[in-house]
Amino acid sequence: MNRDRKQISDVFTPRLGEVNTSMYVERPQHEKSLARALKRNSHTLLFGDSGNGKSWLYKKVMNELGIPYVVANCANASRLRSITHEICNCLIEPGTVTKLGFSEEKAAEVGALFAKGTLKHNGSYSISQEEPLLKAFKMFAETTNQKKVIVLDNLESIFSSDDLMEELADIVILLDDTRYAECNVNILIVGVPNGVLHYFSETKNQESVSNRIQEVEKVASLDRQQVQEIVRKGFEQLSINITGQTLIHLSEHIWYVTLGVAQRVHEYCECLAYEIEDNEWKYDKDLLKYADVEWLKQGLRNSYQVIEAHLNSRETAVARRNQVIFCIAKVRQHQFDSNDIDQLIRREFPSTIPETNMGVGSILGELAKGSNPLLNRSSKSNSYSIRDPRYLMCIRVALHKDNDSQRVIKKKFLR
Repeated sequence: MNRDRKQISDVFTPRLGEVNTSMYVERPQHEKSLARALKRNSHTLLFGDSGNGKSWLYKKVMNELGIPYVVANCANASRLRSITHEICNCLIEPGTVTKLGFSEEKAAEVGALFAKGTLKHNGSYSISQEEPLLKAFKMFAETTNQKKVIVLDNLESIFSSDDLMEELADIVILLDDTRYAECNVNILIVGVPNGVLHYFSETKNQESVSNRIQEVEKVASLDRQQVQEIVRKGFEQLSINITGQTLIHLSEHIWYVTLGVAQRVHEYCECLAYEIEDNEWKYDKDLLKYADVEWLKQGLRNSYQVIEAHLNSRETAVARRNQVIFCIAKVRQHQFDSNDIDQLIRREFPSTIPETNMGVGSILGELAKGSNPLLNRSSKSNSYSIRDPRYLMCIRVALHKDNDSQRVIKKKFLR
């Protein structure tokens, strides 16, 4: 037994809120862009697809810059129906006593007609209460004179609520007010939506909001080298010897099936690490097929069911629909049309090409219909995009091509 080997769950941490410093992969361009934005006297918008590492990124950058910050969750603001309430909850310690008023006791001496004594009178007075958000900001300001940041994370939780988005706009504008500005607090808005500035620019009476928020570069998926760095770091900490071409091949597979989404990379590596543990801590490339199955079962079960529902319902000689779905996962650009898929089918399945039209356009149209469509269809052009990145991950791991028969084979492992 290797006593220096860490626990798998301590190495690959797909849902850890705090930064796993031993597994963090440097993202120089994103880090530089965010750091420069935070140094300005403006509010910042950080967006990117779910799971791409936005939280680790902003926490790492602000910790390095020494910027004090507090995270308020927009999901909780949605539940409370108030961003102000959520911010105050995060800034004010539970149980803090607030003085609502005071009482004054007056005493008067009784005259000569009576026995000498004292009469007392109590008067109660209320204190004008400070606006809760301003009070919370002032308490935050008391901690340090330097710039501070309130992070509004998970913006997608309130993006569809006009009332909460209007409240957010009001807060952004308020922070220019002298009373608030003295607190030296900026806001970092973090989430999935990328149309936030457009939303504010189109909202009535909120034209100036978009001018107060700086949008930094979208947080993208990890590239091949970054995925390889995660794989190398993680398996080194687990004392699993994977080097050279084996490391490159393994990392390429993980990058391909996970799309380089940071959370998914950690999830897959965690599944693979357990397979290696069961194999007496020895890596074998055949373990990838078992890791594929476990990873899909843990996080992509619903996506698999959607994919399965769109495949050919019966065995056919060609199963063109299956070919179309398989080739969708081969498309390199975000949007594609029938010509793109047609060319891929001709390349991947040359022996199945008929002299007549293959009907790819009709198949794509059908994949964009139904209660659980696989694709989104552009209303302005005859192009399509995958509806959910998880569908793409699922296609890549659940379908493969048999080179001899040139047929698409579906892995049946969720029964």
